[in-house]
Amino acid sequence: MISSAVIASLIATGCSEVESMTALKVDPSMPVIKEVKTIVDKTSVGFEWSEIQDKRVEGVDVYRAVPGKGSKQRYVKIATIGNRYATHFVDTDIKPNRKYLYTFKPYGLFYGSSPGKIVSVKTKSPFPPVDFFKAFIVDKGVVKLLWTPHPDPRIHDYIIERRLEGREWKYLANVKGRLSPEYIDMSAAKGRRYSYRIIARSADGFRSDASEAATVTIE
Repeated sequence: MISSAVIASLIATGCSEVESMTALKVDPSMPVIKEVKTIVDKTSVGFEWSEIQDKRVEGVDVYRAVPGKGSKQRYVKIATIGNRYATHFVDTDIKPNRKYLYTFKPYGLFYGSSPGKIVSVKTKSPFPPVDFFKAFIVDKGVVKLLWTPHPDPRIHDYIIERRLEGREWKYLANVKGRLSPEYIDMSAAKGRRYSYRIIARSADGFRSDASEAATVTIE
């Protein structure tokens, strides 16, 4: 059973649930890892922290969570570093273009520290954005979107998003086929300013970065 001290420490650091504790009890005097540097790639992320001087520490447990709706996150232990002199860790079991949360927890023979600072990272996209994307008004309430087909053969389709007068981006349409170069928006309203962007997507669901936005005003 997790002690009240553990629960209090989790709430204080933003962890709503951490599984597989190495130590059953938390010693507030144990060192806490507060600063962590990161290097992020497509399918991996590297971490670095300062060497732990406290001789009671035997190693560091690494916890990871996938951000969910609301404030509740489920942290699961993904690694144990069994040497307090170690100052680096690389997680290679992650996917591109995803957000992850991490926390690092030093442990000793009988006690552990409170979870450290929550580190938020987002892995890089596996694909660059479409390099040419334009919007043209071709008739009243009609906007034509043109782009250069993505050069990567893994691309399966395109997601078109639209934003009305600086508000949040919303899904507009899906265009299938990597070599498809255009989409016609027939739903633009007079007197409105719209921005458009395009995201290329592979058959297995990985997305490119979004293109630069193209903006038009419907007269």
